[in-house]
Amino acid sequence: MKWFRGHIGKFWDEGYKEFPYVRQPITDEEVSEWRSKGYDHVKSYTGVMYDSRNPMPTWTTRFNDIFSEYANLTFTFYKMQTLEIMPEHSDHYRTYRKLNNSEYNDVVRILVMLEDWKPGHYLEVGGVGVVNWIAGDYFVWENDCPHAASNIGVEDRYTLQITGTKIKSEDIWHKTHWYNIPDLETKAASKQPFLMTRILPSINHNNGNPLMIYLYNEELQELKTINHTDEVKTLLNEKGLDIYLYEPICTYVYGAEQKFPPQGTKHTLLFYSEFKGNEDPYSLRCDEFESILAYAQRNKLTNIRVHTCDYDVAKQYPYYGNKLQLYTNDLFLKTVPPIKVKDESPSIDFTKRFICMNWRWAPHRHMMAMFMSQQDSYLSWYFRTDMYNIGQTPWYDLFEWGKKYPEMFAFLLRGLRDLNRNSPYNLDLKITEATTIMHPYFRQYNPTNNTIYNIKEKHENNIEKFYRDVFCDVVNETRFAQPTANYSEKVYNALFYKKPFIMVGPPKTLEYMRQEGFKTFSDFWDESYDDITDHEQRLFAIYKLIDSINKKPIEELRLIYQQMIPILNYNYDLLQQKVMPLEED
Repeated sequence: MKWFRGHIGKFWDEGYKEFPYVRQPITDEEVSEWRSKGYDHVKSYTGVMYDSRNPMPTWTTRFNDIFSEYANLTFTFYKMQTLEIMPEHSDHYRTYRKLNNSEYNDVVRILVMLEDWKPGHYLEVGGVGVVNWIAGDYFVWENDCPHAASNIGVEDRYTLQITGTKIKSEDIWHKTHWYNIPDLETKAASKQPFLMTRILPSINHNNGNPLMIYLYNEELQELKTINHTDEVKTLLNEKGLDIYLYEPICTYVYGAEQKFPPQGTKHTLLFYSEFKGNEDPYSLRCDEFESILAYAQRNKLTNIRVHTCDYDVAKQYPYYGNKLQLYTNDLFLKTVPPIKVKDESPSIDFTKRFICMNWRWAPHRHMMAMFMSQQDSYLSWYFRTDMYNIGQTPWYDLFEWGKKYPEMFAFLLRGLRDLNRNSPYNLDLKITEATTIMHPYFRQYNPTNNTIYNIKEKHENNIEKFYRDVFCDVVNETRFAQPTANYSEKVYNALFYKKPFIMVGPPKTLEYMRQEGFKTFSDFWDESYDDITDHEQRLFAIYKLIDSINKKPIEELRLIYQQMIPILNYNYDLLQQKVMPLEED
């Protein structure tokens, strides 16, 4: 049974001692069961209560922020007098569940100790006895966790019972969150600690302006049903409404006939599209902008500022030019935590040339893994497939490569066989079985395996030793064949571990990083691949660069690395200024 203990300090007065407590009835079945177990000389099987149907002290509202990971909090003050005993039991929460439309498995109980422990006072949670608590200690347990309480002392025992509902992850990540919009009440999920302590501070929420945050991809479903009052429309047009998109946008070509699976959809992949790279910019649309535009037009809003992680977004999506204000303002990167590096010194005595890390599946990642499996590299990879399932996309055709580039085709085919024979390739995680891609445009992007290490332990799980033993990081970003550049925490690995990198991402990604202040490595090799908008040709250029480095002797690469150290130190120092430390740091 899951339960844990914490401490919040004491911030309340003792007015609770004067409440008109009443005794709530318990069922005859429970009393009979306890008596059958020997509890037949008990003054009372429960204490007296003062619950949320009565006026609550104003300080109880602070618990909504303290326990913001839970919704629908209700409060019950509980007083146990001498010889009152609540034997071990699990709560049913029937009334609470009915009033809050909550599932049993989502309910939690929080017990706050209002006073220091006194002799004879007892608590038991999950079979563990607890005494010697201090005021401000609290205990949280999930729904059916057994617990018990008793008072065999001579002083009354006071606690505050808080019942709440777990905020589900989909309520946080799949929903739109809003703040400072008068006719939209802030949702419980919007007060979750990640949003309150990391997201909002990074966008200067304290100015009080109207604000929305969308943490997921695809359409903003909540916007379809929002109809503001005339007063709020006027306010939003005067102050402006800022909408922050946490993830890369999901682009498609308007009116294009879909030639690749799934037929009849606007996207070539599960929720976004990839292209050749020569599309008319005015034909580009994206799910997120379309949702926002429909919301704006329905509510006659003319001052909406959309912030996204996509580089040069206003130029790349001219269709929205006179409809929405589009800005590159990466909320995700502002909240990335630092990596705890054990050894901050540059690592010169490496023995391998590359490292290439991967997690989720994507066509370009498979193409890079096929190539990198035959290089002098550390590789993480967790998938198997055949040439039919990986052979064609809107932006490359391996079967055509077999005719036009037979040497490259044969090389990649050997790489595919290596992956199928040797996957999974583990570095920071522990996957026991590779996921098999069964058909073109596979939908299971994440490896289907439950034996991985905790992601939080990833950088403490020997990943640093791999980075210190390589010359260069081949950063296989999430997106590749799309018009707008973006980069993520993946390249931060290279920056924190002081390694040069080759960026396998959309065109102009290096340009975007340089605009953000980072230095890249054009003094040491050809970075012109960053300017190639034809995605197939950009991939070829990256292959060529990797191959040229792979052919250099390790001794030569060590000399080159020494010349790079000023850049590596500069990038490391700049990154330390950009990342947001975790609270425990």
